[in-house]
Amino acid sequence: MKVDTCSIPDGTALARFRDSGAYTHAEAAEAVIPRKGRVDARELARLTMDRPSMTPERAFWLVDLWIRVQGLLLRPFGVKANTMRGGREQPLPEAGGRLGPYEVFEASEAEVLLGDADAFLEHRMSFVVADGKAFIGVVLRTRNEAGEAYWNQLRHNQTLILHESLRRGLTRAVGDDEAADRETPADR
Repeated sequence: MKVDTCSIPDGTALARFRDSGAYTHAEAAEAVIPRKGRVDARELARLTMDRPSMTPERAFWLVDLWIRVQGLLLRPFGVKANTMRGGREQPLPEAGGRLGPYEVFEASEAEVLLGDADAFLEHRMSFVVADGKAFIGVVLRTRNEAGEAYWNQLRHNQTLILHESLRRGLTRAVGDDEAADRETPADR
């Protein structure tokens, strides 16, 4: 499945957030939804956030352990603990609820906007389905030097994370066979 970098789609909640103030980083990725595939933004967000990292299945227990440690060590510093655990399926996102570690601000068949804010960062992520394409985008605002330091560690992998997240979510939504049907030799 071919995933490309693109601009954040105009008219989306993520674009409104980006345009509401200064930001550190804004980026999006897009992919054509396979012909037989049918997915809306809520399902795409759920399936993508169900397994957000590129951790191999056999090592996911380490992620679960780190999440528990996070809750104990980082909470005093204003960092909210991640709620994604290996054996826990994520629900369909609803406005006012949570999806993984993030608050859901808006949720419809066309777009899901979620994010979080702590002492270091303000982060928004959006899943958009429109015109036969799926999009994932992110806008990040750092609040201080600690936020800048965190961003400096992540910035080199942000594009890869977006591309792989969208690819994984769409593949799970439409199935491996349909995704492979749309893949060309140049995509491999």
